[in-house]
Amino acid sequence: MDKIKNLHDLEYYGNIQLCIELALKWGKLKPDNEEIKALSKALIDISLYVIRINGDLDKTTNAYSDYKYRMNKALLRLENIRGKYEKFKKLELVDKR
Repeated sequence: MDKIKNLHDLEYYGNIQLCIELALKWGKLKPDNEEIKALSKALIDISLYVIRINGDLDKTTNAYSDYKYRMNKALLRLENIRGKYEKFKKLELVDKR
């Protein structure tokens, strides 16, 4: 999944860079054109939004991965404790109330 996301990210960054560069070039040719200024600002806002969304996704993915790791670690520990309990139970070291 990471490889596919990285490929999409590369494609997006290449496209947005091209669009921003063209808007800046046109802005230099016609510095008073309000539509070109608006286009430049909109493209920059879009790129910043996508960067923030990707950052949020990365943080969410890392948090989920950490949660899964801690949960699996706790489950393994529980299994280990259950195994020891069963072993002690067989040796009649556990109170059978």
